[in-house]
Amino acid sequence: MKESVLDVLMFLLDSCSEEGALDDEDRDELTGQLTSMGFAEGQIDHAFDWLQSLAEDADADADDCPTWSDRALRTFSPTEQYRLSLEAQGFLMTLAQNPMIDKPSLERVMDRAMALDVDAIDLEDIKWITMMVLYNRPGSAHLYAYMEELAQPEAMRRLQ
Repeated sequence: MKESVLDVLMFLLDSCSEEGALDDEDRDELTGQLTSMGFAEGQIDHAFDWLQSLAEDADADADDCPTWSDRALRTFSPTEQYRLSLEAQGFLMTLAQNPMIDKPSLERVMDRAMALDVDAIDLEDIKWITMMVLYNRPGSAHLYAYMEELAQPEAMRRLQ
C-alpha cells in the first residue's frame, strides 16, 4: 500500500504544480484518472486526506511549533527509528544541519511521514515527502527548488 499511496501523492503533486490549487472538480477528474490507472479508491482518498492535512498544517502559524536552539540535536523516537530507513534518517539529519531548511519544516516532514501509516519509509520516500511539505509551505519556493536538486542522486553524494 505504501508505494501506491506515495505514487498517488507524486501524481497529485505533479498535477498541483502544473495546475495550481485543486478544486472539487479537479479532485473528481484526478480521482477518475487515478482509478483508471488501477489505484484503489481507499488509496486515493488517503492521499487526498494526507494532502488536505498538509495544506492545513501549512496554514498553521509557525509560532505554534516548538523552537530549537541552534545547538539542539533532533533525535528520532523509537517509532521513527523503526519506520525510517537508516538512509532516510541520515538524509533528515543532513537537512537538520542545513540552515536553508527551518526546524518547523523538518517537524512537518516527520509528521507527514508518520501520517503515511506504513512500516517502512526509505530515502526516496522521505525526499518526496520533504518536497511536498516545502511545496505547501508559504514562502518556501526557493527551498522546494533546493529539494528538487537534492532529490537527484548526484546531489546527495556532494553533500556527504
